[in-house]
Amino acid sequence: MIDTRAIVSRLQTIESVAIIPRVTSTNLVARRIVVECIENELSLPQAMIIAREQFAGRGRNDRSWSSPAGKGIYSTTLLTRTAAELPMIPLLMATIVAGYLHESFGIDARIKWPNDVLAGGRKIAGILIEGRTHEEKSYLLIGIGVNVEPVKDDLRPNAISIRELAPQLVDIDEAITRFIEHVDAALSRSSSREAVLAEWLRLSIHKEGDAILCVLGDRTISGTWSGIDIHGRALITSDGVTTAISAGDMILA
Repeated sequence: MIDTRAIVSRLQTIESVAIIPRVTSTNLVARRIVVECIENELSLPQAMIIAREQFAGRGRNDRSWSSPAGKGIYSTTLLTRTAAELPMIPLLMATIVAGYLHESFGIDARIKWPNDVLAGGRKIAGILIEGRTHEEKSYLLIGIGVNVEPVKDDLRPNAISIRELAPQLVDIDEAITRFIEHVDAALSRSSSREAVLAEWLRLSIHKEGDAILCVLGDRTISGTWSGIDIHGRALITSDGVTTAISAGDMILA
């Protein structure tokens, strides 16, 4: 049993933590909170919602995401940030999750642009960020899913879990507690744009000149990896022309 009050008393940025047995999705719950805050002119709580199980989880491009009970960390963190901070948030959160896996379990986690977290070339965590701007504030919903126990199904043929990489270290409640505390500590530190970019590049699986395919809706861009720009956009070079990509599915060709 996780004592959320005891955890919150140790946190610096996150003001409240809710652990819910079963929900459609934590992002959906968080979205309702944001709407209520805006409509009633209330401050958005800096909070984290964690579900033991999700039965209608969603990933990028509205893909279904399997979230069975006791198998993973299914969370959404609510944050308020300025518009100037937004471009770095996807990269920052990917480095935070990779850091959590390394520091808590000794897992050599790496990042596939923009924020899929891999271990041994297989996906161990994913991040989905939603946002809503109201006046001068941006309300962020940062959905993070981490595979703690292995799940074998057709939705995740290339997945791996903490249990498979660090079997002696895993207890689901301990994994959740460490996750909350690690995310909070990382968010409490001041990180410059340059520091975030440097850490993301250090953890990236991409190397200069790697063959890349990027799926953008109904079109595909192919070329070679040329790094990221100061806004965190992927740079793909094809026929001598470099294109900056802000969103898309990156495939290693």
